Amino acid sequence: MPTSLDKSDLIRFESILNNSLKLVIPFSSYCLYFPKEIPKGMQQGQDIIPLIEKDRALLPLVMDNEFLGIFLAKGINSSKLKSIRDHLKSIVSLALDKIVLHKMCMLDELTNLYSRERFISLIENEIEAVIESITPGPGATMDNGPSHHSACFCVMVFNLDRFRKVNNTFGFAFGDKILSEISQNIQEIIPEQAVPARLDNDTFALFWPQTSSHKCHELGSKIVKKISELIFEYDVSGEKVSITMSGGASFFPHDLKGSEFRKSSFELSRVVLQKAKQSMEIAKENGRNRIYSFGHLLSQGGTVMEKLPLDRLVINLGKNVDACEGQKFMVWSSKYNGNSEIFKESDKTSLGHYPPIHKGEVTVLEVQDRISIAEVLYLNDPSWKIEPGDKLSLMSEKDSLLEKEGINGEEKPKKDILTGLYSYRDFLSLWSRNRGQSESFVMAMLKVQDTFKKSAQRIESENLIQEIVKSLNRRMKSPPLSGRYSSTCIVFYTAQDGIDEVQEILRQLNAELKERFEIIFQAAISKYPCLNFSRIHTLENCRKALEHATLLDFPHVAVFDTLTLTISADRLFSQGDTFAAMEEYKSALSADETNIIARNSLAICYARLGRLELARKHFQEIIIQDEQNIMAWYNFACVCLKQGEIDDAQKGFKKCLEIDDKHAFSLFRLGQLAENSEFFDKAEKYYNQARETEMGLNMAPRHLARLNWKKGNKEEAREFLHQALINNPRDAFSLNLMARVYLESGDDPQIAESLGRQSVALRPDVASFWIDLSETLKAQGKDEQALKAKARAFV
Repeated sequence: MPTSLDKSDLIRFESILNNSLKLVIPFSSYCLYFPKEIPKGMQQGQDIIPLIEKDRALLPLVMDNEFLGIFLAKGINSSKLKSIRDHLKSIVSLALDKIVLHKMCMLDELTNLYSRERFISLIENEIEAVIESITPGPGATMDNGPSHHSACFCVMVFNLDRFRKVNNTFGFAFGDKILSEISQNIQEIIPEQAVPARLDNDTFALFWPQTSSHKCHELGSKIVKKISELIFEYDVSGEKVSITMSGGASFFPHDLKGSEFRKSSFELSRVVLQKAKQSMEIAKENGRNRIYSFGHLLSQGGTVMEKLPLDRLVINLGKNVDACEGQKFMVWSSKYNGNSEIFKESDKTSLGHYPPIHKGEVTVLEVQDRISIAEVLYLNDPSWKIEPGDKLSLMSEKDSLLEKEGINGEEKPKKDILTGLYSYRDFLSLWSRNRGQSESFVMAMLKVQDTFKKSAQRIESENLIQEIVKSLNRRMKSPPLSGRYSSTCIVFYTAQDGIDEVQEILRQLNAELKERFEIIFQAAISKYPCLNFSRIHTLENCRKALEHATLLDFPHVAVFDTLTLTISADRLFSQGDTFAAMEEYKSALSADETNIIARNSLAICYARLGRLELARKHFQEIIIQDEQNIMAWYNFACVCLKQGEIDDAQKGFKKCLEIDDKHAFSLFRLGQLAENSEFFDKAEKYYNQARETEMGLNMAPRHLARLNWKKGNKEEAREFLHQALINNPRDAFSLNLMARVYLESGDDPQIAESLGRQSVALRPDVASFWIDLSETLKAQGKDEQALKAKARAFV
């Protein structure tokens, strides 16, 4: 049970200590001290007593007879404090007890790992920072990019396999012993910046910032392997017990879909955790004692479960793994998969392996919670049917052979009798024949809101689709070529009606459906010719516009345009595919040079890739179009700063203040420029101005701390650093500076080391942090570790 405290706890929970003491002891400011020796004036025999001076009080922090440090309260009323001198030790003791209670709430009682609530809160806070750093657009700045934040993290969930049997056989006390030992082993394996937690019973979790999906999976596999090698002895009978664990990993933001980014950080933290849990459950389903990554479930975990009539299949991928309607999968033979061996009949000698052979392509029609219904688009060999057990691999839309070429089978395409729609396979075949015959045409998709859950409602949905098709045919000049993209989505092509006519028809139709059936849909329209896209790209453009439509207000009709390209690029950017995003932004700008959103985002991409001159040029273009665009001015000034053009940078930041005198980022930048030139009073003025703004309130203490440290005001620097870490306990720069403060002040170097380790764990890319950590280690005689830390600075 975590009933004790150490020095790092005092720093970690400093705000609780401050607030608790301030209720009884009024003071204007404070700081924590960790002297190597107890000041003589505070020692009275075996006791350590408070020391009250003219305007300050030194309150000893003692827990279980162990001296931890000193709380220095300044600006006190000494006469009033002396009147309660005899109670000060009890007051401080109660404040420390409050920290203990808070620590107990944060940590799991059995394992001392983070509790579920604290763990989710950690994910939630990290999501807010990551979202800020990966979201491009007109308000995106040079401050919130990957160079200032990791912009990604991994969450892993582990569950012990068949642990209930262990509890039932050997009892819960032995089970708790196993859980405790497993938690210790996990803590020994994981890197310093990773945070472990116990979610419930036999379920553990791990948060790891600034990592890649590959490293995440590698660490998860190492943990799973380590646990499987442990042997636990039941002390009553001497029986040896081994256990395995299964794991799942979710990588943020890569495992999220576009629409999920609109959720709050509270919701997203649960979504990320759920994806990791889902991966863990599938790892159990596939044999246990392994770890699966969520991002690989769709691409590698698909299997055909059952054959249905009308070339339909049941596959094992559902909403639980982010399957969605319209996805395409290549089907691979379960036997001819590259792993199955070829045996010699006479003596069963292995002659080699069968090659992997794909059977054909399928598309998802309907997605349910844990399964989906798919339709066969084509077979390589019509006589070689798809069977249960065949494997699936996800295809990108652009790789679909059927969409590119169309496949003309021997059978004549047939319409569904009820709805009058072609299957998607037949639609694509007909479209591939017709699209080359028209100089211009329109493609549209119409996705009905999926509110049909029960079987009776599903029949009703078919009737609704029938009504929509009839209305479309009635309103258009001639019935379009229409197909069933999925169970809730229609796709159609027309060379008779123009894009404006189709847009108006869909608007009217949505209004009619809303009034008659209380049902709405999202609709997307693309046309040929459009920009520099070929005929084949029209369908993909239509899909992009459908994503755009989900962001629009009623009647939810989006026409593929430069804004659609920008939205598509933003999605690619958030997934880490910067170069693909840049191509989309360029396409958007080639069609509309006034698209400020695309230009600002493209410029930020260039800047993050180090192509500063190109970035600067684009920011200048935005300023020419909109002289009052504060973000363009700010980003322009940041690029100038990186190029070493200080005068232009200052002009840019000052222009931002002309537009908005409370622009905190510009105030901080101007303060830093003044500070670097040793105009400390000027810098302090800028930082204090920033502190008065809503955005700068929590950020200013770090800058003021650094400035006061340079000016030699070490007491003030401490106070500002304490404030900075209360505002953001994971502020790597404040942690690093605090480590230097403690080291250079002659305080306990162990505290400096602890703070230094936290700073390098959060920002291992900052070389100076490793050098400072090396100094803290050297101060304690840990020369070998100091050399290793210093070496990291030059990697």
